[in-house]
Amino acid sequence: MHYFLNYLVKASNIVERRKLKKTRLIIKRSPPLWGKVVAIEWKGDDSLTRSLNLDYSVADRLLRADENVFKGNIWIFPEPMHGYVRIQTEYALPSAEIFEAISSIGRHVKSW
Repeated sequence: MHYFLNYLVKASNIVERRKLKKTRLIIKRSPPLWGKVVAIEWKGDDSLTRSLNLDYSVADRLLRADENVFKGNIWIFPEPMHGYVRIQTEYALPSAEIFEAISSIGRHVKSW
């Protein structure tokens, strides 16, 4: 069974005419399957991924997070009918680095 934490960000600018896409975090490991996490990359909406991939402080916080707590799964779902964006992670007790990274991601989402 999988449990998720949802962080909701009020974003009134997502109800415009532009079709918004889901965005997700891709982790890169040294040996592909069981190695250490060496880099992260965002895939999905072009403008949001460009902004998140250029924010090295978010990448640094996520790379410093404990691998037992942070599994590397973050999804960003726009909810234009309700005027918010959902940032979803797998359930675990988040560390301070994860909370700071989610807060930075939320700031990027508000300016999206």
